[in-house]
Amino acid sequence: MIGCKHHPTMKEMGVVLDTLTTDTTAILSDSALQAHCSVSLQLLTFANKEYAPLNDSLLHADILSPDYLSLSDRHFSPREAVDSFVRRYIDDYREFYTGIYTDEANAEAASISFKVKTSMEEGKDSTLSYMAKISNCQGAITTDYTVCLNLDLATKRILRLEDIFVHGAERSITDAIVSKLQKQAAVKSLEELRQAGFFINSEPYPTQNFILKDNTITFVYVMGEIADRSKGEIEVEVKNSDLKNLFKR
Repeated sequence: MIGCKHHPTMKEMGVVLDTLTTDTTAILSDSALQAHCSVSLQLLTFANKEYAPLNDSLLHADILSPDYLSLSDRHFSPREAVDSFVRRYIDDYREFYTGIYTDEANAEAASISFKVKTSMEEGKDSTLSYMAKISNCQGAITTDYTVCLNLDLATKRILRLEDIFVHGAERSITDAIVSKLQKQAAVKSLEELRQAGFFINSEPYPTQNFILKDNTITFVYVMGEIADRSKGEIEVEVKNSDLKNLFKR
């Protein structure tokens, strides 16, 4: 097909995925109030040994938080890492909340949950878009956010903006993001954008939390990052054609 570039699918590239799941609930005490800690994880990892470096990067990419694995020099397989994380998470919960629960006897205040669900799909060129939907609940307060990663199968690395764009591109990328946000908020200037509740306490910037596709790049700002929390998570999709002179490749 003249003028068409075929990007191989994961199947064509020989990528085989494993899905690691765990659903664990630990009760803080035998009281009828049943304060508890629950951990529910669904993590996609690579079955192919050649992509072991990407598995290691995923395990330290703010998906499993806190990053307990960095506290050890031991090399963990993905399954070992998940099991180790759950054990440490529950141990820390019991250590921290036992005294609070004894003092307040409030089951809701002493109950927490951590949930992760991941997905993966073809991105741009030889990259895969990896997305983790995370929900962290402590008492009555729940924080939902998305971690976006772009996995380069050729180099077996997680790509950052500086790997994709030429040096000095940040200003132009920022301008494109602001322009798109202005359209989304139906305003005409950065000042009006600030009045609408964006970038009140910071200058605009391109987040490293992004999804790179053949035709677009979507910047994902978590709740409260660039606007008040009532606006939720904010996605800004910019056409690659608007940044075409800024790409390294």
